[in-house]
Amino acid sequence: KATNSDYVECDFIWKYPDHEKIDLGFRYKDKKEMFEKARVVAWNKLIKREIIINKKIEFPVGLYYEDIEFFYKLLPYINNFSFVEEPLIYYVQRDNSIVNKQDSRTKQIFKVLDNVISYYKKIGLYNEYEKQIEYTYSRLLLCSSLKRMIQIPDKLTREMLLTETWQNLNSNFPNWKQNEILRKNNTVNGIFMKTMNNFSFKIYTKILRMFWR
Repeated sequence: KATNSDYVECDFIWKYPDHEKIDLGFRYKDKKEMFEKARVVAWNKLIKREIIINKKIEFPVGLYYEDIEFFYKLLPYINNFSFVEEPLIYYVQRDNSIVNKQDSRTKQIFKVLDNVISYYKKIGLYNEYEKQIEYTYSRLLLCSSLKRMIQIPDKLTREMLLTETWQNLNSNFPNWKQNEILRKNNTVNGIFMKTMNNFSFKIYTKILRMFWR
């Protein structure tokens, strides 16, 4: 209220059966940095209701990864954001949680990302955010959903989605490895993404599948 923020975010605590750790989010300085580095989950944020209502921002019905679509559709309308410097939420992790069970629905990440791309084109902001969209598309596929797909028990489904991941990335963004944001990213994820090619992708997924049997 003091800063008239459109959006407020807090840190949170990962709570495991035998330990816990604080998740400290990146303090971005503008919306483009927010696009690249924000934690897109909905449950550690307060958002002005009038923005959601006026811009008709809704969660997609019946899709996994609904937070991703909601967040990136909301982002263009956030003009003033702030952080609470305190972890206010416990995110409890359970082995039997539905989010830890992977199946063919994991492929819905493709639909969600396509929806985001279509939305930015519709509102005329695709060119302005093209670098951020390309980078985020590749990061979410290679550093997030890929690990989920490798855990799918059914071999046929798993292999199909792994192939589709690589094909979708390279057909939608054939020059993704030249992305300016990625080239400057020397984090573990950034280095990993920069090592990916046709050969290394196959080797990486093959090795990980051995661990998830």
